[in-house]
Amino acid sequence: MPISNLLGPSIAALSAYQAAINTTSRNISNVDNPNYVRRRTDVGSLLSPISGLAFNEKDTINRLDSGFIQNQIWYKNQFLGKHESDELIYSQIESLYNEPGESGIASIMDGFWNAWSDLANDPESNTAKSIVKDKGVLLTNTFHQVSTDFKNMQTQVGNEIVDTISTINNLLGQIKSINEKVGANYSYDLADSRDSAISQLSKLINIDVSENTDNVVSITTGGDVLVPLVNGDFVNELTATSDPYAETFNVTVSFSEGGSIGAVTGGTLGSLLDIHNDSIPGYLDQLDTLAVGIADSVNDIHKLGYNLDDVTGTNFFNPTVDSVGSFSVNDDIVADPTLIATSSNPSEAGNGEVAADLADLQFGYNLQKQKFSDFYSSMVSQVGSKVQEARFLHSSQDMVMKSLQNQRDSISGVSIDEEMTNLIKYEQAYQASSRMIAVADELIKSVLALI
Repeated sequence: MPISNLLGPSIAALSAYQAAINTTSRNISNVDNPNYVRRRTDVGSLLSPISGLAFNEKDTINRLDSGFIQNQIWYKNQFLGKHESDELIYSQIESLYNEPGESGIASIMDGFWNAWSDLANDPESNTAKSIVKDKGVLLTNTFHQVSTDFKNMQTQVGNEIVDTISTINNLLGQIKSINEKVGANYSYDLADSRDSAISQLSKLINIDVSENTDNVVSITTGGDVLVPLVNGDFVNELTATSDPYAETFNVTVSFSEGGSIGAVTGGTLGSLLDIHNDSIPGYLDQLDTLAVGIADSVNDIHKLGYNLDDVTGTNFFNPTVDSVGSFSVNDDIVADPTLIATSSNPSEAGNGEVAADLADLQFGYNLQKQKFSDFYSSMVSQVGSKVQEARFLHSSQDMVMKSLQNQRDSISGVSIDEEMTNLIKYEQAYQASSRMIAVADELIKSVLALI
């Protein structure tokens, strides 16, 4: 074999191992980058006779990723995002009831019924009647405050929906932009950036991801009925609009290119939509039911009673109560508490039977076959159960995600020990290739000296 033939393979090897050293060095520099997928230079392909046909780094460098595990992470991430959001918001909702506490509805209701009991024991006392009126006003204000707090919470959740949709659209735009680039200029940096965007997206909304042979990804949302979000250079953004004239804050979400918003069931957005559209309105409806139930029950008894002046037919609460918003003590009674009826008989002005019957309402099954206190306790317990459920599911899903992340890191993560070992190996191979070139050079010089 001619001595000059040593130069070609040696130079090729020198170039190949230099590329391997560069790749290994890059791995080490990204050891703390959670979005980086480690790489390995395919030295064999660089030493092959057709290595000159490589068009991009994919032809000579392997990206050590696991598509199956990565897709599992993206799929499970939607549940982590939803349960995390549920735990946070339901905990805030639970605090709105302020239970147990002296300023909570339960305590205020007890004070209201006890005021009627005290009045029944002293039915001719104007002081006791003023206390009943005051307790009724306090109950009214407490109902209004809790209702207002719920509506403010709904407004906050609505604003979160708008912000989350803005983030989702931004991520969809990033993925679309990378899709447009990878066709002709595929690189692993682009792949890492796209995977990072998809990971962020998967926590915000339930998605399915697929990648074609041209390295272009398609993303859909939904279950039985899929809604495309990204497909090549196509993007289906979400839009959010609010009605400023609605009684309560309301956000309507839709897709710019068509699709049912019912397809969004997971991620932070799925949680926000459920709470905004279903949970909070449901709690407000229950609060309305309780307020109307108390007003109707009290009025039904009170208007049949007589005050000390034999006035009858007076409603204690506003007679047109149909929600918490209209729940209030009758203006006439607020102005003149002596209108409060205590007697069931006009000839016995101070018998106190009506006041006693009103006090006993707290023990009757007057609201959906429940006591008022039990109905309210059930309302609070529902939210408490939601908090406990979300906390448990969040914790469980967090452990699942950590397990999947550990599996991914075992394949795609950078190990300093492994990379340093490879670096030493490639440097020694590089030095050996350099030595081969030096030997060939010395041999050539020796041969030329003999001529």
